[in-house]
Amino acid sequence: MKHRYWIFDMDGTLTDSMPIWAQVPYELVRSFGKVPAEDLGRVLLPMSALETAQYLITTYDLPLTIDSYTQAAMDAVDRLYRTVSLKPGVEQTLARLDEAGAKMCVCSATWQFMCQRVLGRLGVLDRFQFVLSAQEGRTKHQPDIFFEALGRMGGADPAQCMVCEDALYAARTARQAGFDVIGIADAASRPDEAALRALSCQYLTQWDQLDWAEV
Repeated sequence: MKHRYWIFDMDGTLTDSMPIWAQVPYELVRSFGKVPAEDLGRVLLPMSALETAQYLITTYDLPLTIDSYTQAAMDAVDRLYRTVSLKPGVEQTLARLDEAGAKMCVCSATWQFMCQRVLGRLGVLDRFQFVLSAQEGRTKHQPDIFFEALGRMGGADPAQCMVCEDALYAARTARQAGFDVIGIADAASRPDEAALRALSCQYLTQWDQLDWAEV
């Protein structure tokens, strides 16, 4: 294989978990025995994280402070993550890459411990050398995190590394930094499909479509 190193996003790439994020405020409100408005997502859409917390606490009279809200939201995410699955073909793809000697990691905007919990439950965590979280100053809007991931796997040349992403902004960052990209179809990123296809070596609607002759 040309690509000895592989960096995978999780949500929308390895797992079918993008829809859970829109459900978090509903799950949080219900967890306190309240009934969320059907249009709650639309109401919260223009709000910042702090404004969302303040709105939910006040509107639904939740027994939370701004500080305790973060943990309650994280608990809601954790419960929702228990409902997600691997995307079709992921397990077989990771097994084949492992057998070929590829080094693999996960680079996700989701909390590291949550990724580890999800991927562990789904039985694939041990395929990866590590999980790197794009938080606390790290962001996929800048290439540093991809180079950090590559370096931790023992690589240096981005041309030897494949980045697998469903998010256009992250795929674009990686591609502009010299990494090759496999674009993954997901309902949440459908509006960006044409642009993601254009910058990807391969664009997959399912993982079993991967052309192994091109990796």
